[in-house]
Amino acid sequence: MKTSEPPLTGTFTARVEGQSIHGRKIGQGTDTFVLLTGLGVPALWWHELGGDEENVDGLLQNPPWQGRPFLAPVLAPFAQVISYDRAGIGESTPPYKARGLSNFLHELEAVLEAAEAVFPVVLVGHSLGGVIALEFARRFPERVAGLALLDSSHPGQLARFAAHAEAERLSAEAQDRRLMLEQHPERPDLDSLLRQGPLRAGELGDLPVIVISRSITADAECPADVTVKNWRYTQTREAVWQQLQTELASLSARARLIRLPRSGHYVHFDQPQQVAGAILSLLESHSG
Repeated sequence: MKTSEPPLTGTFTARVEGQSIHGRKIGQGTDTFVLLTGLGVPALWWHELGGDEENVDGLLQNPPWQGRPFLAPVLAPFAQVISYDRAGIGESTPPYKARGLSNFLHELEAVLEAAEAVFPVVLVGHSLGGVIALEFARRFPERVAGLALLDSSHPGQLARFAAHAEAERLSAEAQDRRLMLEQHPERPDLDSLLRQGPLRAGELGDLPVIVISRSITADAECPADVTVKNWRYTQTREAVWQQLQTELASLSARARLIRLPRSGHYVHFDQPQQVAGAILSLLESHSG
């Protein structure tokens, strides 16, 4: 695959709910990928590190970076690639209130309009970006040609994790989410985003879907610097996460689940070639 950055097609600004949302479009062709980042992550990281090598190395399962390709320029020779900074990130203006799922969806709609996207598009969502992409596909199936979920959050994950947590931990995590409403740059209402009703198997029909999950082997023994209680909870939480990934892959008759060995949460950083190849297969599924 080519990995050099194609000529910049352009930057754009979307305006929604009083905010200016900065976006970028590169690539060529009639197909379109739309990249949605995880919470608090700049869209720049789809293209380059921008001097954040040390921060990114800390996110890798297999550091250091060592010149791995970036997803946007790998995809761009085959399609147009749209990326954007949600409100509060990068050059986009900060939100003036806490934001729930409807706000993030309105923002995505404004981005697609400002970028003059040609529908249907392929949505690629990492972590929280996966929840936004999934809900857009559920509400507007005629506008989506395919869906790639990269170690995606699950819209019902808070309740699933809570079932295995003690009261003290639940209280602390709830307090953290309340603080994020005011202090996080994106001001996300995670209770509305990640405590939705259950998903229904097959509800996306035959939409081409790729679910790419991390696949980390849990420590066989409790590390010396971790309490046994925390270690057990981490193991249980990881098992639940993998169950949630399987559920995401049950949403379409044409869904495929890929678990990448030796990958952490940022699967597109740890194994970008494998991730890009799987995403590009969605174009073949759509055209087929």
